[in-house]
Amino acid sequence: MKTIIAFTILSVISSCTSGLKPRTVEQFYSSTGIEKYFLSDIPEWANFSQSAGCFRTKGIRYFDINAMMKSYSMKYADAVQVQAAFNEEYLALKKQHDVTITLKDEEILFFKASERVGSKINFFDAPTFKQIHLIWLDEALKGKKEEDRLRNFLSSSTQDNGFPVLVSACLTKNEIEAKFPNLSIKMISAEMFSIYDEEGARLPNLHLRIDTFFKPDQKIIFYMQEKKKTADDIIGKYKTANY
Repeated sequence: MKTIIAFTILSVISSCTSGLKPRTVEQFYSSTGIEKYFLSDIPEWANFSQSAGCFRTKGIRYFDINAMMKSYSMKYADAVQVQAAFNEEYLALKKQHDVTITLKDEEILFFKASERVGSKINFFDAPTFKQIHLIWLDEALKGKKEEDRLRNFLSSSTQDNGFPVLVSACLTKNEIEAKFPNLSIKMISAEMFSIYDEEGARLPNLHLRIDTFFKPDQKIIFYMQEKKKTADDIIGKYKTANY
């Protein structure tokens, strides 16, 4: 009888354990809740800039800037800097082959970016010159003629009067550096765009709010190649000019 009972117990244990699957470390990981600061990924077909006339090719993780401002008593500009700093490393990690980015990885990158910005190590440090020349980079992506025109303008005497900063709604910082390796210049790239304004209100499209990065006494001139073109993605006080 004892033999039968022992055999039965072993059979039950065996049947239970055989149905168990090994769990990964990630399954045991408990998030601190940072995922609430990530917006849903934008579908590829909708990730389009009307002003720049281009699709964004990279999977940028855009943040809920309003939630970050409330949770951390963070200024709008700092929240955008955290978003940009996060994406700089996030996109570099995505480029690695056979790498699956986990929630734990994202959390580490998020807090690392927050610490960087808290230490005043920003993704973009605005120049303090009295006159700033914002230059719409995305027009130069259309062809060699437009690219040569941009390069000529950057080396022209116009830049003696102001500090040039490239602006792109299409390309990330790494993409700009890869496409224009010989341009040693400050840039505002797609990682710094957001759907929120300074008060945390949500707007219908991604845009850049330049007043949060430059001082009121700085003169901002936004240069474009197309004379009738408007830059609806760029919000703030600035004058437009063509080159």
